[in-house]
Amino acid sequence: MNVERRRLRRAADEGFVARVWRAELVPDDHLHGFVLATNRDWTLLLLVTDSMLDGYSLVRTRDVTGVRTRGKRDLHRRWMKKHGTWPPPAPPGERLVLGSTRSLLGQVGSRHNLVGVLMEDMDPDLALIGKVACLGKKSVRLQEIDNTAHWDRTTSKVRYEDVTRIDFADHYTRVLADLGGIPPSFA
Repeated sequence: MNVERRRLRRAADEGFVARVWRAELVPDDHLHGFVLATNRDWTLLLLVTDSMLDGYSLVRTRDVTGVRTRGKRDLHRRWMKKHGTWPPPAPPGERLVLGSTRSLLGQVGSRHNLVGVLMEDMDPDLALIGKVACLGKKSVRLQEIDNTAHWDRTTSKVRYEDVTRIDFADHYTRVLADLGGIPPSFA
């Protein structure tokens, strides 16, 4: 187990907020949140944005290049403990089992109206947001919703091996889901 995986494991075990870097994918950016679970393949974060909890992100563990925590003195950790929201909440529904990309998209897609799928190896600035329409053997089909909350009538195909991050239950996708309503039938 490399040093970053050990740091992720400790952050998950201790309930620490972590800054997580994936420098080879997104060199000038990091994720900030509670590490809820981690294994060899995937790490689950409860993101913190502007001192508020803002959804969940699954990142490929192998892409993690840096992990830093402030331990027990972290402001967000102390605030949550003081105000009775401790421990950090797990995703709604049954326990999320960190498994294959297909399995994760199936679990998340069955519990949440919209899922953000990122393929940062190809384009670090592009996120496909949509409803999981079909889980195939090697790829997922998403019925996308755009940034004006309009649904596509076709699906986009994404290979599991290209997925680097899966986001769900955040403020932005809740807004899109609310304004977009029920997706139309697709071709």
